[in-house]
Amino acid sequence: MRKVAMVTGATRGIGKAIAIALGAAGFTVVVTGRTLRAGQGRHDVTGGVAAAPGSIEETVQAIEDAGGEALGLRLDLLDRGTIDAAMAEVEARFGRLNVLMNNGIYQGPVVMQRGADIEMAAAEASLLGNFVNQLYLSRKAIGLMLPQGGGRLIFVTTRATEMPATGSCGLMYSAGKAAFNKIPDFIHFEYARDGIIAFLIEPLFTMTETLRSMLGEQAEAIGQGYAPRDPVETARTAVWLSLHSDAPRFAGAKMINAPDFFADHGLLPL
Repeated sequence: MRKVAMVTGATRGIGKAIAIALGAAGFTVVVTGRTLRAGQGRHDVTGGVAAAPGSIEETVQAIEDAGGEALGLRLDLLDRGTIDAAMAEVEARFGRLNVLMNNGIYQGPVVMQRGADIEMAAAEASLLGNFVNQLYLSRKAIGLMLPQGGGRLIFVTTRATEMPATGSCGLMYSAGKAAFNKIPDFIHFEYARDGIIAFLIEPLFTMTETLRSMLGEQAEAIGQGYAPRDPVETARTAVWLSLHSDAPRFAGAKMINAPDFFADHGLLPL
């Protein structure tokens, strides 16, 4: 029986790479996001004006073309109804959830605005998508994992939460992620004894098709001098944490450097 993994924000970028890697590792992958079909994607940062690459159907197809199994479901982090529907479908089809990959984010047009320019309704939407509903989704996952004796949740964050402001991201993105970071900390503290293990991983500056499509030649500048990493590097670490029996020693509040994880700890990818 295949293990089941749900990946949020799996239509493009790091989420897509993780979903494909989990499929190759033998998981049935529940591919979630807002963009169902190719050509429908739009960038939140532009208020939905600029086109964004990727879709649920394309990620599902990539997994299946490689011999894996996948199910595509719409999930919008601003809409709890879609979260409820996706989790209900997972339970109905599979009766289990072994891994939740909390990769998806909501950026919106406030992501790079200065604090005094941010409309409060937009700030509330940002925190809803990046913290409150991330907690809501995690609670749903825990509800499926407890009866089965455990599971793993992996949260994708940013080191911007630990650094002074540099202009590479705005207040709402950093603040939302800082709150988000406490979710795996408390899940691990409260549920590790029940077999539910939570991890916090950081992909460093990673070049994705999303950045390229939105910023073009300026995409490299986002890294502020750091060499860009490949989404596959983070995907390898996500698979290892999802499967390896030794993974729980890396769980909890400590932020894992995903691209350098194996070199840092003298480990080999699965």
